[in-house]
Amino acid sequence: MEFADVAAVKVVSTSAVFLMMTIVLLAVSRRISTSILVFGLQSAIITAQVAGTAYLERSAEAWVVAGLIFVVKVLGIPYAFFWLVAKLKSRRDVQAATTPAQSVFIVVVMIFVSYAAVRSYAFGIRVPEDALAASVALILTGAFLMVSRGKALMQMLGLLVLENGIFLAALTTTFGMPLIIEMGILFDVLIGLLLMGIFAFRIRDTFEHLDVSRLRRLRG
Repeated sequence: MEFADVAAVKVVSTSAVFLMMTIVLLAVSRRISTSILVFGLQSAIITAQVAGTAYLERSAEAWVVAGLIFVVKVLGIPYAFFWLVAKLKSRRDVQAATTPAQSVFIVVVMIFVSYAAVRSYAFGIRVPEDALAASVALILTGAFLMVSRGKALMQMLGLLVLENGIFLAALTTTFGMPLIIEMGILFDVLIGLLLMGIFAFRIRDTFEHLDVSRLRRLRG
């Protein structure tokens, strides 16, 4: 096996470990800017995994997908988030409903649950258990961020983390999706981000804050 093949296999096999680390970092992040950077790092790891898979499978479409993920999720979306943070001029803390220690405990439990949930399934379809468990953990972490963070921006970020998990699950179980499907998913993500950005501006202009938990007081 050539050195490039060995490197590609190492990237694919070790990416799950680094993705688990980003999950823990998201749990302990207290500032929105830190969470955005961690999301960019997480997307870069997924990009490397797609690129490694593209090299091993000799798939031109997978290379295009890796390039799209890098441009959209590693560069474009973090830049858009930093622009939103600067324009909205709101407090930079994530306004979590849990302490960092509680958040870490919750995500560690979710990681263990993810491994327990995929063990038999991964063995049955002969896919890497670590990668599949990481995808489930990302989905659960995204849902957790959407529920436990009060800022609208953090809920947007949680949705993107959840989407990363869905994408990784598809990559792991099907060894990649057709290019047209990947482009459609990325387009949906961008449109969703645009709409959520507009809503964030509307919330700030109307209520002079971005804490969506305080909107529950408006119910009659």
